[in-house]
Amino acid sequence: MSSIRRFDESEFVTSEWSGGTTTQLYIDEGGSYAERRFRVRISTATVDIEESVFTRLEGVRRFLTPLCAGFELTVNNADMKLARGEVLEFSGDDDVTCRGSGRDLNLMLKDAEGRMFIADGNVDVSGYEYAFVFAPEELFIEDADSGEGTKLAVFSFARLRGGKYILSRPAVLFVANVTLDI
Repeated sequence: MSSIRRFDESEFVTSEWSGGTTTQLYIDEGGSYAERRFRVRISTATVDIEESVFTRLEGVRRFLTPLCAGFELTVNNADMKLARGEVLEFSGDDDVTCRGSGRDLNLMLKDAEGRMFIADGNVDVSGYEYAFVFAPEELFIEDADSGEGTKLAVFSFARLRGGKYILSRPAVLFVANVTLDI
């Protein structure tokens, strides 16, 4: 069994949100974003209007990184700039307004612990129930133990089994463990 499972675009679900579209890359088995019943959800979103308000998601930890030049955000009345390659962690309970258009990448955690981060070179995802990689640029990823590797095209998404990997260039990693049953 391969340690790297690439997802095909046909597996993704795209829907509308108030500021553009969102494409769900992953939701845990049996999860439903519409019903707000999930532990781990990973998505990309387009922000198509100049100013948008993020959906409130009570009880959800959220992570966001721009796949474009960046966004100007207001989080609970505090203004900030978020540039490509920066990751913002915030609460789904927060009031968030976004100015600027572009594309972003999101991780949502509910009854789970984890994080989203930019990684390069050697990474270790041992001990995580969920581990994924998103390639903002073409990249080669290799399982450090087996030597198995695969090329990921721009904006490709893959699940990783626990272990150590070597990335040829920076990529976005997502890791999480479930803390409670839902």
